[in-house]
Amino acid sequence: MTARAAQDFALAGATPPAWAEAVAADPAALLSDHAHLELKAAASALALLRRHGRRAELAARLVPLVREELEHLQRVLAELRGRGLEWAPDRGSPYTEGLLAAAGRPRRRGDGYLDSLLVAALIELRSHERFRCLLACDALAELRPLYSALAEAEARHGELFIELALAAAPRAAVVARWAELAAAEGALLERLPCEPRLHSGPPRAARLSASRTPS
Repeated sequence: MTARAAQDFALAGATPPAWAEAVAADPAALLSDHAHLELKAAASALALLRRHGRRAELAARLVPLVREELEHLQRVLAELRGRGLEWAPDRGSPYTEGLLAAAGRPRRRGDGYLDSLLVAALIELRSHERFRCLLACDALAELRPLYSALAEAEARHGELFIELALAAAPRAAVVARWAELAAAEGALLERLPCEPRLHSGPPRAARLSASRTPS
């Protein structure tokens, strides 16, 4: 991502280091949540393709992403099995639900394509940032090979959705809408409880940094 894009499409705040230390206390729950996120990412991309597949080149961009998300799911499930752990049932995602509510459900802007792309980009780029936090956590050192590979992929996926958004609308409109949704995403994370899941809130004693972070 170029320096300009990193500035225009930054996250609203940085995750405090205390978050990684808190979620590392329950790696089984963290991995189970992660597996569900990979499955949902693939399903969301397929849903986007089903709704908007008439758009030129969308299938060519999204099908490889779906394949990669499913490969990630396999890797996370293998990690669970290797630890003798069961894949826990899905508990839903207040984070994703909150983002969709911020974007408007049903989508209030045109056919919803732009908002769908930007919500997907926000999720991917926040996931990238969270994986980098987990990489720095000594309590999760055994998971560094997994998180290192996935952090790179999440960044690519976020950039892909931003590229699609910029191809669908004028840059000024995309940047303005991103600013709205990114602010809502940061505020949402502040409200969520701190749990062993990738998109949970910060520990009570910590808050997202006020400084904007490059994706």
